Amino acid sequence: QMERLTARALPYHQSSNSLSVRHQTSRSNKLRFFHWYIDDWFHVLLRFRTVVSSCLFIVLWTTVLIIFAGIYVHVDGKNPKENCGLGVAPNTIGFYGAFAFSLETATTVGYGLPNSVNGFFEGCPSLQVAIYFQMLVSMFFNAFLLSFIFARVARSESRAAQVLFSDKAIINREILPNGIKRYMLSTRIYDADSMFPLVEAHVRFYAVKHRSMHAEENRDVRHPLKMEAMRVSMPNDDLGAVLYTSIPTCATHHIDYHSPLQPPLKRRLGPEDGRVMRDTGFVVDSCGLDLRENDSYTGGQDGLRCVICGETYGTVANLVQHIRYNQHTEKHDDVPVLGSHQELDVETLFKEKSTCSISRGNFGAAAKEISDRNGSKDARIDIDKPSPPWYDEYQQYIRESNIEIICVMEAIDPITSGTFQAIQSYTIEDIDFDVDFAPCVLADNDEGRKNVGWLKKLIVGRSAVGRSIKVDLDSFHNTVKHDEG
Repeated sequence: QMERLTARALPYHQSSNSLSVRHQTSRSNKLRFFHWYIDDWFHVLLRFRTVVSSCLFIVLWTTVLIIFAGIYVHVDGKNPKENCGLGVAPNTIGFYGAFAFSLETATTVGYGLPNSVNGFFEGCPSLQVAIYFQMLVSMFFNAFLLSFIFARVARSESRAAQVLFSDKAIINREILPNGIKRYMLSTRIYDADSMFPLVEAHVRFYAVKHRSMHAEENRDVRHPLKMEAMRVSMPNDDLGAVLYTSIPTCATHHIDYHSPLQPPLKRRLGPEDGRVMRDTGFVVDSCGLDLRENDSYTGGQDGLRCVICGETYGTVANLVQHIRYNQHTEKHDDVPVLGSHQELDVETLFKEKSTCSISRGNFGAAAKEISDRNGSKDARIDIDKPSPPWYDEYQQYIRESNIEIICVMEAIDPITSGTFQAIQSYTIEDIDFDVDFAPCVLADNDEGRKNVGWLKKLIVGRSAVGRSIKVDLDSFHNTVKHDEG
């Protein structure tokens, strides 16, 4: 059983917006790491619950009052013959009277001085010094308490509670006019406080491959776990992946050759859904960068290279056109076949899914081997056995690798100008295949209810009742059958 990094602990199928990660260290190292909390004590204190932090402040304030009460008892008793106005000479003030005086000084209530004949304590300079320092401490304490309460109440992270994610992520397939199949993972996002749009909302995806780390026998095993970034196609992350969440909108990741969701077998088959195999020499290595096939389709990057001349191209179609043109040219110029473009069998290399490695100088034999393997493979197909659904391989890979998909939406609250994150978690149980999100927006035709929103207008200044559109939250999580066309 996989333990999620982000628990779905909130109503309406939402996540808790926090990660279940904690530290482990030996006893000898605990004090070494304790300086984290000392150096950043203010933010640590802000993480406490409001009730807990309030009790801590009350205890701290009471402790300060008691300390200064003890100072007043000491100052008044240091010279009993001198009347400082706290106690009746020759008697000094008691602790309870001193505590009341300390409380009056800290709050500047002004009830009056106990047994005082001089409100300025001209004959007791030490008492004036004590009062001065208590007023100074009280001034800083009040300023800090006000700033702390504001920071705690106005923190923007609670704004994430109004950001809704779809209960299910969906994976579907799209067939392009050129026959290439594209596979997309999508989730739907909506800001429930839609009348007041968020500022600079943008989205990110991460894939966490838990694999078997949560198995009982692997509890004490260290795993190379990491959050692999998933490029966002819509909205385009090259432009910031900016969303406008006042209307339900979808964020989409293209499961391509570079995607961490791509099954290993399909990754070995290469780009463009296996039109050219990875180890043929035609595929450019990504060098560890997070790339997208979409950028190759639109001329943003070159993911393919000609193994003969080294010319790079974005798509198989362009690479094939380059090879065929050079084959005609080389044939016309009587260029030797060996080591030239004429040695490449375009029909076999690129139209069929390659199943062998090709090295320079042996392209003809490799192409024949591909053809022979494909022919023998086709001969063994059982025509009576129904083929599995197209998503079977993706479903199996996500389940076996225990992949958790983390969707993070970041935005700025327009009221407090604070940045916050809303997080949702998806595992294989939360992914539907070959479906689309059902429509959930309809016209707001409640003409007779336009005046019903007068109370909301009075409270927040405006009301959207009967104005334009409304979002059916009962349909927000629903899905319908996907149309590949």
